[in-house]
Amino acid sequence: MLAHSNNAHKSKIAQHFSKAATSYCDHNSLQRQCAESLLQMLPQNTGVTVDAGCGPGVNTLALQQSASHYIGLDFAAGMLQQAQTEYSAGCWVQADIEALPFAPSSIDTIYANLAVQWVTDLPHTLQQLVDCLKPSGRAVLSTVMDGSLAPLGGCFQRVTGNVRHNKFIDTQQLDACLKRLHGVTVRCTQQSIAVPYQQVRDMLHDLKGIGANYTLHQTSRLTKSQLSAVETAMEAHRSGDGVLYLRWEIAFIELIKG
Repeated sequence: MLAHSNNAHKSKIAQHFSKAATSYCDHNSLQRQCAESLLQMLPQNTGVTVDAGCGPGVNTLALQQSASHYIGLDFAAGMLQQAQTEYSAGCWVQADIEALPFAPSSIDTIYANLAVQWVTDLPHTLQQLVDCLKPSGRAVLSTVMDGSLAPLGGCFQRVTGNVRHNKFIDTQQLDACLKRLHGVTVRCTQQSIAVPYQQVRDMLHDLKGIGANYTLHQTSRLTKSQLSAVETAMEAHRSGDGVLYLRWEIAFIELIKG
């Protein structure tokens, strides 16, 4: 969740993701793992289905198979363009997940994989998702939680004085957001996911490759000496099998409208 964000920041976020549209599928290991869990939370038939934050259409085919009508939604024009290139069928909408262009009680299923960590007002966004759902409709979401990007963030902090990533919501804050929702049954679980790498630069390439390297508070460009120091610091975290892990804390949320 991006506290105190504004339209200028949202525009920059969209630009980052648009630039990453063609490379996204080469760097989205975390997204694929989260998608596997989210797709298992869906019923066999999902009716009118919104893929909120659809990106370049990574999950379009899987969602189309269960949907009577598929709507891919993203606020990054480049992502939508790439999705339409891959999948001509379907309906594509450029919109902000914080301002969904759907009538109340018009959607059967909303799927949002690693999208809501970019919103400014999470309680408003979640309630809006619920309001768009038909009675007994369902929204399934994943989001990044506090404690993610370890141990890389800690190494950046020691070398540069900055973790060089956005602040993520913690469990207590998420619980408070979910308790504010009305007219919905809530289920939420949290999972730790470790993505393996051989080199720190591979981690950074993945973050850039999916457009997730944008930070609300801009930092100075990483120097070669700083990068070298971070790489040295990260070696203390290399596992016994010679792997460097980038660790993520992911919340999986299911909202079923009453």
